[in-house]
Amino acid sequence: MKGVTLAEGLGVVGVVLCLTGAAAPVFAQALDDLRSTHIEDGGVAVTDQSVAPSLAIAPEETEALAVQNESIGDPYAPLGLRRGGMIFYPSLQLGTVYTSNVSQASSGSKSDIGPRIKPALRFQSDWSRHSWTGSASGDVTDYLKENSATSKGIEAASKFKLDIRHTTWAEFDASYGLSQTGPEDSEVPNTAIGKRTDHTLTASTALNHDFGGLEGRVKLALERQIYEDVKLSGGGSEDNDDRNNYTPSTSLRLSYTEPPALKPFVEVSYAPRFHDRKYDRNALKRNSQGVTASAGVVLDRGPIWTGEAAIVYSVRDYADAALDANSAIGINGNLSWKPNDLTTVLLTLGTSLDETSLATSSGSKTYTSRIELSHELRENVTMLAGAGLELTRESGQTDKTYTSNLGIDWQLNQALSWTASYDGTWFKPATSGDDYNEQRLMTGIVLRR
Repeated sequence: MKGVTLAEGLGVVGVVLCLTGAAAPVFAQALDDLRSTHIEDGGVAVTDQSVAPSLAIAPEETEALAVQNESIGDPYAPLGLRRGGMIFYPSLQLGTVYTSNVSQASSGSKSDIGPRIKPALRFQSDWSRHSWTGSASGDVTDYLKENSATSKGIEAASKFKLDIRHTTWAEFDASYGLSQTGPEDSEVPNTAIGKRTDHTLTASTALNHDFGGLEGRVKLALERQIYEDVKLSGGGSEDNDDRNNYTPSTSLRLSYTEPPALKPFVEVSYAPRFHDRKYDRNALKRNSQGVTASAGVVLDRGPIWTGEAAIVYSVRDYADAALDANSAIGINGNLSWKPNDLTTVLLTLGTSLDETSLATSSGSKTYTSRIELSHELRENVTMLAGAGLELTRESGQTDKTYTSNLGIDWQLNQALSWTASYDGTWFKPATSGDDYNEQRLMTGIVLRR
Protein backbone atom coordinates (compact mmCIF):
# COMPACT_ATOMS: atom_id res chain seq x y z
CA MET A 1 0.00 0.00 0.00
CA LYS A 2 1.25 3.47 -0.78
CA GLY A 3 2.04 5.85 2.10
CA VAL A 4 -0.86 7.74 3.58
CA THR A 5 -0.16 11.37 4.45
CA LEU A 6 -1.46 13.04 7.60
CA ALA A 7 -3.81 15.15 5.49
CA GLU A 8 -5.24 12.02 3.88
CA GLY A 9 -5.58 10.43 7.30
CA LEU A 10 -7.49 13.44 8.57
CA GLY A 11 -9.70 13.12 5.51
CA VAL A 12 -10.52 9.57 6.55
CA VAL A 13 -11.36 10.94 10.01
CA GLY A 14 -13.95 13.21 8.43
CA VAL A 15 -15.52 10.27 6.64
CA VAL A 16 -15.66 8.25 9.86
CA LEU A 17 -17.30 11.05 11.83
CA CYS A 18 -19.89 11.58 9.13
CA LEU A 19 -20.56 7.88 8.59
CA THR A 20 -22.86 7.36 11.58
CA GLY A 21 -24.42 10.80 11.61
CA ALA A 22 -24.79 12.24 8.13
CA ALA A 23 -28.38 11.05 7.92
CA ALA A 24 -28.94 11.00 11.67
CA PRO A 25 -31.33 13.96 11.98
CA VAL A 26 -33.51 12.72 9.10
CA PHE A 27 -33.49 9.14 10.36
CA ALA A 28 -34.23 10.23 13.92
CA GLN A 29 -37.16 12.39 12.80
CA ALA A 30 -38.59 9.50 10.78
CA LEU A 31 -38.45 7.28 13.85
CA ASP A 32 -40.11 10.00 15.94
CA ASP A 33 -42.97 10.07 13.44
CA LEU A 34 -43.30 6.30 13.62
CA ARG A 35 -43.20 6.35 17.41
CA SER A 36 -45.90 9.00 17.70
CA THR A 37 -48.64 6.65 16.47
CA HIS A 38 -49.23 2.95 16.03
CA ILE A 39 -52.14 0.91 14.65
CA GLU A 40 -54.05 -1.39 16.97
CA ASP A 41 -55.85 -4.54 15.78
CA GLY A 42 -58.99 -2.52 15.21
CA GLY A 43 -57.15 -0.17 12.85
CA VAL A 44 -57.46 2.90 15.09
CA ALA A 45 -54.39 5.13 15.38
CA VAL A 46 -53.51 5.90 19.01
CA THR A 47 -50.70 7.86 20.60
CA ASP A 48 -47.75 5.88 22.03
CA GLN A 49 -47.02 7.55 25.38
CA SER A 50 -44.29 5.11 26.40
CA VAL A 51 -40.97 6.47 27.68
CA ALA A 52 -37.56 4.84 27.29
CA PRO A 53 -36.63 3.05 30.56
CA SER A 54 -33.34 3.55 32.38
CA LEU A 55 -32.03 0.30 30.86
CA ALA A 56 -31.74 1.98 27.45
CA ILE A 57 -28.09 2.94 27.98
CA ALA A 58 -28.78 6.55 28.99
CA PRO A 59 -32.01 8.55 28.62
CA GLU A 60 -31.40 11.39 26.20
CA GLU A 61 -33.48 13.75 28.35
CA THR A 62 -30.92 13.35 31.13
CA GLU A 63 -28.05 13.77 28.66
CA ALA A 64 -29.52 17.00 27.32
CA LEU A 65 -29.90 18.40 30.85
CA ALA A 66 -26.30 17.44 31.65
CA VAL A 67 -25.09 19.25 28.52
CA GLN A 68 -26.98 22.40 29.47
CA ASN A 69 -25.66 22.39 33.05
CA GLU A 70 -22.07 21.28 32.34
CA SER A 71 -20.58 24.76 32.53
CA ILE A 72 -22.72 25.57 35.58
CA GLY A 73 -21.46 22.56 37.58
CA ASP A 74 -17.83 23.17 36.58
CA PRO A 75 -16.77 26.82 36.15
CA TYR A 76 -13.66 25.65 34.24
CA ALA A 77 -15.50 23.44 31.74
CA PRO A 78 -15.28 24.65 28.11
CA LEU A 79 -18.36 26.42 26.81
CA GLY A 80 -18.39 24.74 23.41
CA LEU A 81 -19.89 25.96 20.16
CA ARG A 82 -23.61 25.34 19.70
CA ARG A 83 -24.83 24.72 16.15
CA GLY A 84 -28.47 23.75 16.02
CA GLY A 85 -28.92 20.66 18.14
CA MET A 86 -25.17 19.93 18.31
CA ILE A 87 -22.44 21.20 20.65
CA PHE A 88 -18.81 21.14 19.46
CA TYR A 89 -15.75 21.29 21.73
CA PRO A 90 -12.56 22.01 19.72
CA SER A 91 -9.12 22.13 21.34
CA LEU A 92 -5.48 22.51 20.35
CA GLN A 93 -2.49 21.43 22.44
CA LEU A 94 0.91 22.98 21.67
CA GLY A 95 3.91 21.67 23.53
CA THR A 96 7.41 20.23 23.64
CA VAL A 97 8.60 16.64 24.12
CA TYR A 98 11.97 15.47 25.43
CA THR A 99 12.95 11.80 25.13
CA SER A 100 15.97 9.97 26.53
CA ASN A 101 15.87 7.30 23.79
CA VAL A 102 14.37 8.65 20.59
CA SER A 103 14.91 5.43 18.58
CA GLN A 104 14.07 3.09 21.48
CA ALA A 105 17.44 1.44 20.99
CA SER A 106 18.77 -1.29 23.31
CA SER A 107 22.22 0.31 23.27
CA GLY A 108 23.67 3.64 22.22
CA SER A 109 20.47 5.50 23.02
CA LYS A 110 20.20 9.10 21.83
CA SER A 111 18.15 11.86 23.41
CA ASP A 112 16.14 14.33 21.36
CA ILE A 113 13.60 17.10 21.68
CA GLY A 114 10.88 18.40 19.43
CA PRO A 115 7.54 20.21 19.16
CA ARG A 116 4.25 18.38 19.65
CA ILE A 117 0.85 19.35 18.21
CA LYS A 118 -2.44 17.71 19.23
CA PRO A 119 -5.61 19.08 17.60
CA ALA A 120 -8.87 17.56 18.83
CA LEU A 121 -12.62 17.86 18.43
CA ARG A 122 -15.40 16.44 20.59
CA PHE A 123 -19.11 16.82 19.88
CA GLN A 124 -22.45 15.70 21.29
CA SER A 125 -26.09 16.19 20.51
CA ASP A 126 -28.55 18.16 22.61
CA TRP A 127 -31.71 16.38 21.46
CA SER A 128 -34.81 15.48 23.44
CA ARG A 129 -34.50 11.89 22.19
CA HIS A 130 -31.76 9.88 20.47
CA SER A 131 -28.11 10.94 20.73
CA TRP A 132 -25.05 11.39 18.57
CA THR A 133 -21.56 11.71 20.05
CA GLY A 134 -18.09 11.65 18.55
CA SER A 135 -14.48 12.69 18.86
CA ALA A 136 -11.38 13.05 16.70
CA SER A 137 -7.78 13.83 17.60
CA GLY A 138 -4.37 13.98 15.98
CA ASP A 139 -0.91 13.76 17.53
CA VAL A 140 2.27 14.80 15.71
CA THR A 141 5.76 14.95 17.27
CA ASP A 142 8.61 16.20 15.07
CA TYR A 143 12.03 15.54 16.61
CA LEU A 144 14.78 18.00 15.72
CA LYS A 145 17.71 15.58 15.32
CA GLU A 146 16.23 12.23 14.32
CA ASN A 147 13.72 13.04 11.59
CA SER A 148 13.08 9.33 11.00
CA ALA A 149 11.69 9.06 14.56
CA THR A 150 8.98 11.64 13.87
CA SER A 151 5.66 10.11 14.85
CA LYS A 152 2.00 10.75 14.10
CA GLY A 153 -1.27 9.29 15.23
CA ILE A 154 -4.97 9.77 14.58
CA GLU A 155 -8.02 8.55 16.47
CA ALA A 156 -11.65 9.13 15.57
CA ALA A 157 -14.89 7.59 16.76
CA SER A 158 -18.61 8.24 16.43
CA LYS A 159 -21.71 6.69 18.01
CA PHE A 160 -25.36 7.25 17.11
CA LYS A 161 -28.07 5.91 19.45
CA LEU A 162 -31.55 5.53 18.04
CA ASP A 163 -34.57 5.06 20.32
CA ILE A 164 -36.88 2.85 18.24
CA ARG A 165 -39.49 1.97 20.88
CA HIS A 166 -39.67 2.12 24.66
CA THR A 167 -37.91 -1.27 24.98
CA THR A 168 -35.86 -1.30 21.77
CA TRP A 169 -32.96 0.85 20.65
CA ALA A 170 -30.18 0.66 18.07
CA GLU A 171 -26.55 1.76 18.10
CA PHE A 172 -24.37 2.64 15.11
CA ASP A 173 -20.62 2.95 15.69
CA ALA A 174 -17.66 3.80 13.45
CA SER A 175 -14.00 4.44 14.23
CA TYR A 176 -10.64 5.00 12.59
CA GLY A 177 -7.15 4.72 14.03
CA LEU A 178 -3.72 5.50 12.61
CA SER A 179 -0.73 4.26 14.62
CA GLN A 180 2.98 3.78 14.03
CA THR A 181 5.44 1.09 15.09
CA GLY A 182 9.24 1.23 14.89
CA PRO A 183 12.07 -1.33 14.84
CA GLU A 184 11.52 -1.94 18.56
CA ASP A 185 8.67 -4.24 17.40
CA SER A 186 9.80 -7.71 16.28
CA GLU A 187 7.42 -7.41 13.31
CA VAL A 188 9.39 -4.41 11.93
CA PRO A 189 12.88 -5.06 10.41
CA ASN A 190 15.89 -3.61 12.25
CA THR A 191 16.94 -2.01 8.95
CA ALA A 192 13.68 -0.08 8.64
CA ILE A 193 13.88 3.65 7.99
CA GLY A 194 11.34 5.36 10.18
CA LYS A 195 8.19 3.70 11.43
CA ARG A 196 5.57 1.41 9.92
CA THR A 197 2.14 3.03 9.67
CA ASP A 198 -0.95 0.95 10.43
CA HIS A 199 -4.61 1.79 9.80
CA THR A 200 -7.65 0.26 11.52
CA LEU A 201 -11.22 1.02 10.44
CA THR A 202 -14.29 -0.41 12.15
CA ALA A 203 -18.05 -0.09 11.74
CA SER A 204 -20.83 -1.84 13.65
CA THR A 205 -24.59 -1.97 14.10
CA ALA A 206 -26.26 -3.29 17.24
CA LEU A 207 -29.91 -3.88 18.09
CA ASN A 208 -30.85 -3.96 21.79
CA HIS A 209 -34.13 -5.10 23.36
CA ASP A 210 -35.36 -5.24 26.95
CA PHE A 211 -37.48 -8.36 27.53
CA GLY A 212 -38.24 -7.42 31.12
CA GLY A 213 -35.52 -8.61 33.47
CA LEU A 214 -33.52 -9.90 30.50
CA GLU A 215 -31.73 -7.67 28.00
CA GLY A 216 -30.49 -8.90 24.63
CA ARG A 217 -28.13 -7.45 22.03
CA VAL A 218 -27.30 -8.61 18.51
CA LYS A 219 -24.30 -6.93 16.90
CA LEU A 220 -22.81 -7.00 13.39
CA ALA A 221 -19.36 -5.48 12.80
CA LEU A 222 -16.63 -5.18 10.21
CA GLU A 223 -12.97 -4.37 10.86
CA ARG A 224 -10.37 -3.50 8.22
CA GLN A 225 -6.61 -3.52 8.95
CA ILE A 226 -4.05 -2.01 6.57
CA TYR A 227 -0.26 -2.16 7.01
CA GLU A 228 1.88 0.24 4.97
CA ASP A 229 5.18 -0.77 3.39
CA VAL A 230 8.41 0.15 5.20
CA LYS A 231 11.52 1.57 3.52
CA LEU A 232 14.78 -0.26 4.30
CA SER A 233 18.21 1.27 4.80
CA GLY A 234 19.82 -1.13 2.31
CA GLY A 235 17.41 -0.07 -0.41
CA GLY A 236 13.97 -1.24 -1.36
CA SER A 237 11.13 -1.76 1.08
CA GLU A 238 9.27 -4.43 3.02
CA ASP A 239 5.99 -5.36 1.33
CA ASN A 240 3.23 -5.71 3.93
CA ASP A 241 0.25 -6.22 1.62
CA ASP A 242 0.01 -9.85 2.74
CA ARG A 243 -0.88 -8.65 6.25
CA ASN A 244 -3.85 -6.55 5.11
CA ASN A 245 -7.11 -8.17 6.17
CA TYR A 246 -10.77 -7.63 6.97
CA THR A 247 -12.75 -9.29 9.77
CA PRO A 248 -16.56 -9.42 9.76
CA SER A 249 -18.12 -10.52 13.02
CA THR A 250 -21.43 -11.24 14.68
CA SER A 251 -22.12 -11.46 18.40
CA LEU A 252 -24.98 -12.15 20.79
CA ARG A 253 -25.14 -10.89 24.36
CA LEU A 254 -27.72 -11.67 27.06
CA SER A 255 -27.82 -9.78 30.37
CA TYR A 256 -29.90 -10.38 33.48
CA THR A 257 -30.86 -6.89 34.64
CA GLU A 258 -32.41 -7.55 38.04
CA PRO A 259 -31.09 -6.21 40.34
CA PRO A 260 -29.73 -3.35 38.19
CA ALA A 261 -26.72 -2.78 40.47
CA LEU A 262 -25.23 -6.19 39.61
CA LYS A 263 -26.08 -7.51 36.14
CA PRO A 264 -24.54 -10.84 35.03
CA PHE A 265 -24.17 -11.48 31.31
CA VAL A 266 -22.90 -13.99 28.76
CA GLU A 267 -21.66 -13.19 25.25
CA VAL A 268 -20.46 -15.20 22.28
CA SER A 269 -19.04 -13.95 18.96
CA TYR A 270 -17.84 -15.42 15.68
CA ALA A 271 -15.23 -13.56 13.61
CA PRO A 272 -13.64 -15.07 10.45
CA ARG A 273 -10.62 -13.20 9.07
CA PHE A 274 -9.74 -12.90 5.38
CA HIS A 275 -6.43 -11.58 4.04
CA ASP A 276 -5.93 -9.72 0.78
CA ARG A 277 -3.50 -12.42 -0.34
CA LYS A 278 -4.21 -16.12 -0.08
CA TYR A 279 -0.58 -16.86 0.81
CA ASP A 280 1.67 -14.67 2.95
CA ARG A 281 5.40 -13.98 2.54
CA ASN A 282 6.18 -17.44 3.97
CA ALA A 283 3.77 -19.24 1.60
CA LEU A 284 1.34 -19.84 4.48
CA LYS A 285 -2.44 -19.40 4.37
CA ARG A 286 -3.27 -16.91 7.16
CA ASN A 287 -7.06 -16.86 6.78
CA SER A 288 -8.68 -18.02 10.00
CA GLN A 289 -11.88 -18.60 11.98
CA GLY A 290 -12.23 -17.01 15.40
CA VAL A 291 -14.65 -17.63 18.28
CA THR A 292 -14.82 -15.74 21.59
CA ALA A 293 -16.99 -16.57 24.60
CA SER A 294 -17.23 -14.58 27.81
CA ALA A 295 -19.19 -14.53 31.07
CA GLY A 296 -19.14 -11.62 33.44
CA VAL A 297 -21.00 -8.99 35.40
CA VAL A 298 -21.78 -5.28 35.06
CA LEU A 299 -21.39 -3.34 38.32
CA ASP A 300 -23.33 -0.12 38.87
CA ARG A 301 -23.31 0.96 42.51
CA GLY A 302 -23.99 4.66 41.98
CA PRO A 303 -21.08 7.08 41.72
CA ILE A 304 -18.72 4.99 43.89
CA TRP A 305 -18.32 1.70 41.98
CA THR A 306 -18.97 1.23 38.27
CA GLY A 307 -17.53 -1.10 35.66
CA GLU A 308 -17.65 -4.42 33.89
CA ALA A 309 -15.53 -7.57 34.13
CA ALA A 310 -15.69 -10.93 32.35
CA ILE A 311 -13.74 -14.14 32.01
CA VAL A 312 -13.04 -14.52 28.30
CA TYR A 313 -11.84 -17.40 26.13
CA SER A 314 -10.73 -16.79 22.54
CA VAL A 315 -9.56 -19.25 19.91
CA ARG A 316 -8.48 -18.73 16.30
CA ASP A 317 -8.00 -21.65 13.89
CA TYR A 318 -5.95 -21.11 10.70
CA ALA A 319 -6.54 -22.42 7.20
CA ASP A 320 -2.96 -23.68 6.87
CA ALA A 321 -2.34 -27.01 8.59
CA ALA A 322 1.21 -25.88 9.42
CA LEU A 323 -0.19 -23.22 11.78
CA ASP A 324 -1.44 -24.34 15.16
CA ALA A 325 -4.63 -22.88 16.58
CA ASN A 326 -4.01 -19.86 18.81
CA SER A 327 -6.05 -19.55 22.00
CA ALA A 328 -6.07 -17.57 25.22
CA ILE A 329 -8.10 -17.32 28.41
CA GLY A 330 -8.08 -14.22 30.58
CA ILE A 331 -10.06 -11.27 31.91
CA ASN A 332 -11.47 -8.29 30.03
CA GLY A 333 -12.88 -5.42 32.02
CA ASN A 334 -12.70 -2.04 33.66
CA LEU A 335 -13.52 -0.93 37.19
CA SER A 336 -13.92 2.67 38.36
CA TRP A 337 -13.77 3.55 42.07
CA LYS A 338 -14.55 7.03 43.43
CA PRO A 339 -13.79 6.99 47.17
CA ASN A 340 -14.67 10.70 47.32
CA ASP A 341 -15.60 13.63 45.07
CA LEU A 342 -11.94 14.45 44.39
CA THR A 343 -10.39 11.06 43.61
CA THR A 344 -11.00 8.47 40.89
CA VAL A 345 -9.18 5.15 40.49
CA LEU A 346 -9.57 3.19 37.23
CA LEU A 347 -8.41 -0.40 36.70
CA THR A 348 -8.44 -1.99 33.23
CA LEU A 349 -7.61 -5.56 32.17
CA GLY A 350 -7.44 -7.01 28.65
CA THR A 351 -6.83 -10.26 26.79
CA SER A 352 -6.41 -10.54 23.01
CA LEU A 353 -5.04 -12.63 20.15
CA ASP A 354 -2.82 -10.78 17.66
CA GLU A 355 -1.64 -11.49 14.12
CA THR A 356 1.98 -12.18 13.17
CA SER A 357 3.95 -12.61 9.95
CA LEU A 358 6.58 -14.95 11.41
CA ALA A 359 6.85 -18.34 9.71
CA THR A 360 7.25 -20.15 13.02
CA SER A 361 4.19 -18.66 14.73
CA SER A 362 0.44 -18.55 14.18
CA GLY A 363 0.02 -15.51 16.40
CA SER A 364 0.61 -14.04 19.84
CA LYS A 365 -1.36 -13.71 23.06
CA THR A 366 -1.42 -10.31 24.76
CA TYR A 367 -2.42 -9.62 28.35
CA THR A 368 -2.67 -6.03 29.55
CA SER A 369 -3.31 -4.46 32.94
CA ARG A 370 -3.30 -0.81 33.97
CA ILE A 371 -4.24 1.31 36.96
CA GLU A 372 -4.79 5.08 36.80
CA LEU A 373 -5.34 7.65 39.52
CA SER A 374 -6.89 11.11 39.14
CA HIS A 375 -7.01 13.47 42.12
CA GLU A 376 -8.12 17.10 42.24
CA LEU A 377 -5.59 19.05 44.29
CA ARG A 378 -7.74 22.12 43.80
CA GLU A 379 -10.88 22.88 41.84
CA ASN A 380 -8.80 23.61 38.75
CA VAL A 381 -5.66 21.53 39.40
CA THR A 382 -5.70 17.77 38.77
CA MET A 383 -2.89 15.29 39.46
CA LEU A 384 -2.66 12.19 37.23
CA ALA A 385 -0.67 9.00 37.83
CA GLY A 386 -0.63 5.52 36.39
CA ALA A 387 1.22 2.24 35.89
CA GLY A 388 0.79 -0.62 33.46
CA LEU A 389 2.08 -4.07 32.47
CA GLU A 390 1.77 -5.80 29.08
CA LEU A 391 2.69 -9.45 28.53
CA THR A 392 3.06 -10.73 24.96
CA ARG A 393 3.48 -14.48 24.63
CA GLU A 394 4.58 -15.99 21.30
CA SER A 395 6.25 -19.31 20.44
CA GLY A 396 6.58 -20.18 24.12
CA GLN A 397 8.38 -16.92 25.02
CA THR A 398 7.03 -13.89 26.86
CA ASP A 399 7.97 -10.24 26.35
CA LYS A 400 7.19 -7.77 29.13
CA THR A 401 6.54 -4.04 28.85
CA TYR A 402 6.29 -1.87 31.97
CA THR A 403 4.92 1.67 31.80
CA SER A 404 4.41 4.50 34.27
CA ASN A 405 3.22 8.08 34.07
CA LEU A 406 2.84 11.15 36.28
CA GLY A 407 1.29 14.46 35.30
CA ILE A 408 -0.58 17.59 36.26
CA ASP A 409 -3.35 19.52 34.52
CA TRP A 410 -3.85 23.16 35.58
CA GLN A 411 -6.97 24.79 34.14
CA LEU A 412 -6.33 28.53 34.08
CA ASN A 413 -9.81 29.36 32.78
CA GLN A 414 -12.47 27.90 30.47
CA ALA A 415 -10.33 28.49 27.38
CA LEU A 416 -6.76 27.80 28.55
CA SER A 417 -4.94 25.12 30.55
CA TRP A 418 -1.33 24.08 31.16
CA THR A 419 -0.12 20.47 31.29
CA ALA A 420 3.12 18.73 32.25
CA SER A 421 3.79 15.00 32.37
CA TYR A 422 6.37 12.22 32.61
CA ASP A 423 6.10 8.86 30.79
CA GLY A 424 8.41 5.91 31.33
CA THR A 425 8.68 2.67 29.30
CA TRP A 426 10.78 -0.41 30.09
CA PHE A 427 10.77 -3.26 27.55
CA LYS A 428 12.06 -6.67 28.69
CA PRO A 429 12.00 -9.24 25.85
CA ALA A 430 12.39 -12.98 26.28
CA THR A 431 15.62 -12.83 24.27
CA SER A 432 18.46 -10.80 25.76
CA GLY A 433 19.97 -7.88 23.90
CA ASP A 434 16.77 -6.30 22.61
CA ASP A 435 15.59 -4.62 25.80
CA TYR A 436 15.31 -0.83 26.07
CA ASN A 437 13.93 1.91 28.24
CA GLU A 438 12.69 5.39 27.37
CA GLN A 439 11.86 8.36 29.59
CA ARG A 440 9.79 11.23 28.20
CA LEU A 441 9.05 14.69 29.58
CA MET A 442 6.25 16.74 28.05
CA THR A 443 4.78 20.17 28.68
CA GLY A 444 2.42 22.43 26.81
CA ILE A 445 -0.67 24.59 26.77
CA VAL A 446 -4.17 23.61 25.66
CA LEU A 447 -6.47 26.07 23.94
CA ARG A 448 -10.16 25.14 24.21
CA ARG A 449 -13.51 26.49 23.23
